[in-house]
Amino acid sequence: MLVKLPKEVGKVMTRLQEAGFEAYVVGECVRDSILGRKPFGWDVTTNAGLEDLKAVFPEAEVFSEKFGVIRLEYIEEAKIDGEMVEVGVIVDVAPYRKEAKYVEGLLVDSSRAETIEDDLSHRDFTINAIAENHTVLADAFEGKEDIRKKLIRTVGDADRMFKQDPIKMIKAVRLCAELDFDLHKGAFDAIVANRQLLENVNPNKVRTEFMMLMEGDAAGKGLNMLLDTGLVAAVLGQDILDKLTKREMQDLTILSQNIDKTQPVGERRLGLFYACIDKKRSKPAIERLNYDEKLKQHLIDAVTDMAKLYFTATAPALKKFIYERGWDRYNYLANLEKAQRIVFEYFSETKIYSKLYIIEDIKKYREPIF
Repeated sequence: MLVKLPKEVGKVMTRLQEAGFEAYVVGECVRDSILGRKPFGWDVTTNAGLEDLKAVFPEAEVFSEKFGVIRLEYIEEAKIDGEMVEVGVIVDVAPYRKEAKYVEGLLVDSSRAETIEDDLSHRDFTINAIAENHTVLADAFEGKEDIRKKLIRTVGDADRMFKQDPIKMIKAVRLCAELDFDLHKGAFDAIVANRQLLENVNPNKVRTEFMMLMEGDAAGKGLNMLLDTGLVAAVLGQDILDKLTKREMQDLTILSQNIDKTQPVGERRLGLFYACIDKKRSKPAIERLNYDEKLKQHLIDAVTDMAKLYFTATAPALKKFIYERGWDRYNYLANLEKAQRIVFEYFSETKIYSKLYIIEDIKKYREPIF
């Protein structure tokens, strides 16, 4: 087999096959296995229907009655390096699908397919359209080759896919950021042609994809693609994008070139992104994506208080700064200041370390702040 299966997944497939059904591991778990990653969630697809699956796996949870999905959890506790952690896998088993309908990235309707080939023909990207059982590799769209080429390519016509489900445009770029892959030219051109369709997409879906993109190992590549394709309008809003100054665009470009030098901490990288933009434009952009209250406060602090922290150089001023915001908000900004110095090569190391020495003295001598 191309994919090395956990024993639990192999047993699930064997039970299906012994009951007279086909069974394949499919999708992202196959892709990640080929890339040398270790998937936690495994997807198995089959020609069995829901009632068949209930009969073969009476112990399983019915995860989705509508789409005929069952879930089997093989999770247990283990002691690793002296700490108790959960280990194991989750296996979702679903019937072959075709004519799938997605709305903002969520499957809302589909019909049963008869073969694995029909199922794969209705998946999104070739690297996610690979399936394998114990003896057969199903790869009609050359996804394995695209993994070798490090290429994100759609199954079928990219223009048609993005018109049907616009959020897939950001997903394509997010995958480039996660996997350090490149966009196929057909996908790139289709994104440029259809990017305006994202104006009516639920901002929560955009936020989810954008946050995963910014945490990617190749976030700089993904951010650069957002800028080059114009997809950044879905993050900021087209009205705000149209008003960005030359300096703001330059800062975003520098960020895309250097963001991978920072640790992949999502909330910090988001702060770097919004801090490139003037606060009168960045505040409504932050509100647009409905971040949770804590993260929203951090991002607003990033665009309103970074300069104040930079020029806070004495113990009384620093204590007042912390008093007005609290330790959590201060620590966020202090770490963001270090990341900004790395990304933009600011000559602020002396200022940063002087504040650290002041903080050490405040804690050492238990000086009052609050």
